[in-house]
Amino acid sequence: MADHESLEFSRPILVRSLRSSQSGAPREVSIEANEIERNAMARRLGLPAIASFSCRYRLSAEARGRVLAEATLTTRLTQICVVTLEPFEDALVERFAVRFVPETDMREDDLSDVDSIDETPYAGDNIDIGEAATEQLGLILDPYPRRPGVEIPAEWRGDEGGAVKSDERENDGSTRRPFAALEQLKRRQK
Repeated sequence: MADHESLEFSRPILVRSLRSSQSGAPREVSIEANEIERNAMARRLGLPAIASFSCRYRLSAEARGRVLAEATLTTRLTQICVVTLEPFEDALVERFAVRFVPETDMREDDLSDVDSIDETPYAGDNIDIGEAATEQLGLILDPYPRRPGVEIPAEWRGDEGGAVKSDERENDGSTRRPFAALEQLKRRQK
């Protein structure tokens, strides 16, 4: 993770403060991004705007400086529809878990189990739950967002009802199918 001062939404937590909690019970922490942080996050993630962003964590100290963070992220944001190119409002709620692990304890084989909880290395005495929430938002965003109710045009899907012949061209000579030129190149190589 980057330096806390350079992050858009940084909320460091001192790891030893989690170990000193009563009877090892998990610590509940809620964080919320202010307007400046939301604007910076939107720029980082390529979004027009983020109207609200909060995350509720349940932090449990584990052995050897590890911290299990179970969280629920809630956000209202604006995305651009890939079909109409118009902005639209969206609301997301996502549950996730991440295990913070001291940098010195991270090993390559820790990263190999796909079904295990994501592990995030940290240096020093702090974990950054704000950056973890920002990274999670980046992971859950649809790379091809569509406004609710907007269908993908049949010619984009290439299904039977909307199949476009490879010789069907636009006025500028380009094909309407994005991979038609690649198909023609493959045929020529045979």
